[in-house]
Amino acid sequence: MQELQKPVTYSKTMTAAAVVVLTTGIILLLIYAKSLLMPLVAGGFLAMLLVPAVNKLDSFKIPRVLSIFIILLISIIVFVAIGWFLGGQISSFSQDLSGVESQFKTFVNDISFFLEENLGMKDALSFRSINDKFFLFLKENATKISSAAFSTLGSLGLLILVPVYIFMFLLYRDHFTVFAVRLFNNHPQNRVIEVVTDLRSVIQKYITGMVKVMAILAVMNVIALSALGIKHALFFGIFAAMMNVVPYVGPMIGSILPILFALLTKDSLFYPLAVFVAFTVIQSIEGNYLTPKIVGSNVNINPIVSLVALLIGSLLWGVVGMILFIPMAAIIKKLLELTPNTEVYGFLMGEEAPSIAKPKRKIRLPKIFSKYSG
Repeated sequence: MQELQKPVTYSKTMTAAAVVVLTTGIILLLIYAKSLLMPLVAGGFLAMLLVPAVNKLDSFKIPRVLSIFIILLISIIVFVAIGWFLGGQISSFSQDLSGVESQFKTFVNDISFFLEENLGMKDALSFRSINDKFFLFLKENATKISSAAFSTLGSLGLLILVPVYIFMFLLYRDHFTVFAVRLFNNHPQNRVIEVVTDLRSVIQKYITGMVKVMAILAVMNVIALSALGIKHALFFGIFAAMMNVVPYVGPMIGSILPILFALLTKDSLFYPLAVFVAFTVIQSIEGNYLTPKIVGSNVNINPIVSLVALLIGSLLWGVVGMILFIPMAAIIKKLLELTPNTEVYGFLMGEEAPSIAKPKRKIRLPKIFSKYSG
């Protein structure tokens, strides 16, 4: 009996050691090969996102190279327009902080006077130092956020390599699928193509779903803030919608800024309370209806996993990592669900209990695979 236990224990030890070595290797690769992997992963995700649009143009008998070029050009124009708009909003808000600073000083002075008169806290005057520290922090970080975003997005890797990778991934997408079929030739061809299609669908559904949710939230936030007469409603609404990608913590951070701004710029407590109520209602709609209906439960990942993915992405790749690591976690979840041995870990990463499995759909193989069919 002891002789049987030794090989089992040795096998488990070797498996654990292999997992540790593999994990360490992946982390080191993500750190030291960041300049190579970051544009490559971004290009791959965006290419998967643009596949339906390119396929649509292909259906009109437009040459594939021309179809890819048209879609890529339109995407670049849209991306530049959004970046220019967001940069203008950040700059406008940063410049307007000087006017709000005097109102904040009055607010802090009133609090200091109240503490001195009613609580006898004579040293409460030191509380006024928050004026300079608070606004100095906001001004410096607003500028840093804007410059960091544009320097990150405007780096050589993301400006040149990402469009090149997108073009190549779109051009050779069938070639990569054939490679997967030949690599896993011991598996049924239909099953391999189905897995590749499902993984592509995960990225498409997740990114498009999150973009749709953020767009709807931005519109709802801007309408609510504009109706209340809050200045910079566009900036606050879009900022809160973008922060929604961070589970639990993001919506709170996104709502604090407009609440404080309403408290400082309005002469009644009704406005900050109204902003709080409006954001609470909007977040309730998002959590109970928008995300489940638009993003879909098949790509939902656990909020803890989302938060960990964001933190790891921020630590390893900065702002771009925060954007890329969540869909990467969704892909890992989908891969884990493919085999019975790892399906439980995919369930752990998910947010909802799995439903009854649907029958596999019948796949019509593209012509390019006809020579590989048995």
